[in-house]
Amino acid sequence: MWLEFNNIKILLDPGPGALIRALQFHKDPGKLDAVIVSHNHLDHYGDSEVIIEGMTRGMKKERGFLVASEKTLHYISGYHKNKTSIIIPKINEKFTIENKTGKIDIEPVPTYKHPGCGFKFFTGPGIVTYTADSGYSEELLKNYNKSKIMILNVIFPKSKKIETHLNTESALKIIKKVKPELAIIQHFGIQMLNANPEKEAKYIEQESGVKTIAAKDGMVIDVERADVSDVEEEQLKLNNF
Repeated sequence: MWLEFNNIKILLDPGPGALIRALQFHKDPGKLDAVIVSHNHLDHYGDSEVIIEGMTRGMKKERGFLVASEKTLHYISGYHKNKTSIIIPKINEKFTIENKTGKIDIEPVPTYKHPGCGFKFFTGPGIVTYTADSGYSEELLKNYNKSKIMILNVIFPKSKKIETHLNTESALKIIKKVKPELAIIQHFGIQMLNANPEKEAKYIEQESGVKTIAAKDGMVIDVERADVSDVEEEQLKLNNF
């Protein structure tokens, strides 16, 4: 996910293909201020090194931040780490990403039965919360308070239950309790794709009363309006591959 808050540009969880996707949607990695990785699974950190190369202008400048756990840092070379400022996130302890024209406070939040952490971004228009990969626990809900927008990694449809990840029903429980202005479900597994994420999002919206959308490639969200402002490309379907 490419995030732009308070004049700060962040690439969050750059899995394999993140660089190609950034370029496809006309995003310049050389303008990034930070790379943030929620946990040490390949689909979340796979393109971290090549994105760091972009952020540091071909490794020619020491610039930007790399936010990652110690376990994740083991998978990133010293060559790349030496060109960035490293922040190791600690649960519920805010840190700040800043440049000459802006800054943003970020709070790591816990996950359940899954490594790593999610993040709360304290933007001007309101709090944007990213759950990262996580199972469901009521204990997590207090960490999502006052979220204007929630981005939830919902791997499975409501027909599939697993402790280590959210499905549609567990995402619904969170959204009902937190009541954000907008909920975005994303990071779909094959069963979710086959079930149709848009139908699952519509079900959540009907049951919760909260506007809920299924993420698409190229989708742009306006935080102030808490709504989709653009979709830059048509979503690829499984039969495109």
